[in-house]
Amino acid sequence: MSRPVPLWALGLTLALGALVLLGFGFVLLAPRRHGALGELAVQVASIPDTVGRAAGALLPYHPTIGQPYEPLPGGLWRRPGFVDPGYILLTVFDTARRRWVVQLLRLRDGQVVRTYAPDIAAILAHSTFRSALIDLARDKTNQRFMAMHPMLMPDGGLIVHDTSPLVRIDACGRPEWMIDGIFHHSLERAPDGTLWASYRLPRTTRPGLGPQFADEGLMHLTAAGKVLGRTAVIDLLDANNMGQLWRGRPYSDDPIHLNDIQPVPGDGPYWRSGDLLISLRNLSLLLLYRPSTGKVVWSRGLPWRFQHDVSVLDDHRISVFDNHWRFAWDQPEQAEPDGTNRMLVYDFATDQVSEPLARAFRDLNIHTRAQGRATPLPGGDTMVEETELGRVVRLAADGTVRWNFISADADRNRFELRWTRYIDPVADKIGIQAAENARCE
Repeated sequence: MSRPVPLWALGLTLALGALVLLGFGFVLLAPRRHGALGELAVQVASIPDTVGRAAGALLPYHPTIGQPYEPLPGGLWRRPGFVDPGYILLTVFDTARRRWVVQLLRLRDGQVVRTYAPDIAAILAHSTFRSALIDLARDKTNQRFMAMHPMLMPDGGLIVHDTSPLVRIDACGRPEWMIDGIFHHSLERAPDGTLWASYRLPRTTRPGLGPQFADEGLMHLTAAGKVLGRTAVIDLLDANNMGQLWRGRPYSDDPIHLNDIQPVPGDGPYWRSGDLLISLRNLSLLLLYRPSTGKVVWSRGLPWRFQHDVSVLDDHRISVFDNHWRFAWDQPEQAEPDGTNRMLVYDFATDQVSEPLARAFRDLNIHTRAQGRATPLPGGDTMVEETELGRVVRLAADGTVRWNFISADADRNRFELRWTRYIDPVADKIGIQAAENARCE
């Protein structure tokens, strides 16, 4: 090992190494053009990420929040004199089970009337896709699966996902159906009872895009798990002369980031029954899309920045949970809210944007970096979820806190939430009763 090496040999080795490195980089610029060599180059380049994720999976699992927060008691706090007749469906970390579960919580007394803890690993074992984006066996174990935006069904069961296949379970956690693929963020019900889900192809087939490219889409399906249609966001943008919004930027594996599909409640002066409001985070863009014609009938980017969750308030106004990022679209892991998050209201009739809960957001210091929800409730109230900080609050129109829920253990260690859903006691009466009355072995 200590034998002298001729200078010319060292120089030749360095020169050949530089040529190999340049060639490797050239192949990675467009791996699909180079066939098997391109595939090999991508696999080699992915080794550090693969090793890092595998090592992370072997480390002890610590689901508590790693950023600063005020240590507060966990559970539900209710303002004296206010009674909320509804329920919330939320994902929490069960310290006794050492895993994430979904709870149906009754707001009038804070009682959990149903806890869902399915053997999700066994269900997902039937998945057949392989992807550089996710490894289900490694990342979606029973302990690590965090059901996102769970939906209560009339039989008391749920539809769940977590950057994973879409799964329907009954009230006892038994699987009823599964749609394979990568589903993420919102799951919403249209007025006709059909569902709209955000999904991502396990691997894009488009030329010039890498194996980790997020090829996003809208899926229309029935509650029985029958797929009615799929629409790729890229195709939607290209067909409406908006392709430059994602094609004209430096390459990114996540240029779009679909995070919400909100069906409108019916015909109105600015939309028609069947239209969809769509939120594209990494474009800071909202769309009003008409699936019946394939047309974008309205769009607006800004003043919201990297927003989540668009909702319909009435026949001419929508609300937007605005994460209010400082601009850092190419380095989202380094972005932070500019002060606090915002709930913005856009009025189609006046083309004006207002911020009715600005003071409440500042007083409560609502500042989740990513995720976040602002759900309109009856009577003009709003349910706001500060996802990464594990807090959900009900605010009156004047900003008064009606109740709040903190996801924390007995030692006040805080846990994230995953898009809490408000369950209406009238509209969801059948599902609530089925969940409460279910008897499981």
